[in-house]
Amino acid sequence: MNTVKSILVLTAFILLGACSTDAENDRTENIESELIIGTWRPIKFVAVHQDGTSNSVESYEGCGESSRWTFAKSGRFSKEEFKVNGNGSCEQDVEAATIESGTWALLENDHLSIFISYTDGGTDLYRSEITFLDHNTIRLSYEGDSPEIDYFYGEYTRVE
Repeated sequence: MNTVKSILVLTAFILLGACSTDAENDRTENIESELIIGTWRPIKFVAVHQDGTSNSVESYEGCGESSRWTFAKSGRFSKEEFKVNGNGSCEQDVEAATIESGTWALLENDHLSIFISYTDGGTDLYRSEITFLDHNTIRLSYEGDSPEIDYFYGEYTRVE
């Protein structure tokens, strides 16, 4: 009789433990989803080479500080890029302005998926690893696009 009770008690603890683990995972996923919601300003874009060295590909200073990436709670994504034109004035980047719509989703293993549709009919699907450096800074890492480059990453700071 004690053996049966022991088995039942042990089974109950295992089941309760499994449920709490699922609940903890759901809470973690919800917290990460909530952390990304908002408007972000790009800080820098860096290439990391196979030999471990890195170099800044783009620094968002001056006019570039006006650029914004917005992740809405609804799963919508928008991006505004700014650059200095030929007259020295800051204006929205025409190529970046072709983005018509986009969506985002957090995937397993801290990966972010961003699907973008452009006004010219083209589409892109980006999958990146997301790291929350703190509540107001994120790093999005992408696979390299050449044999020399291991990966790229962009860092962003929350503005709203």
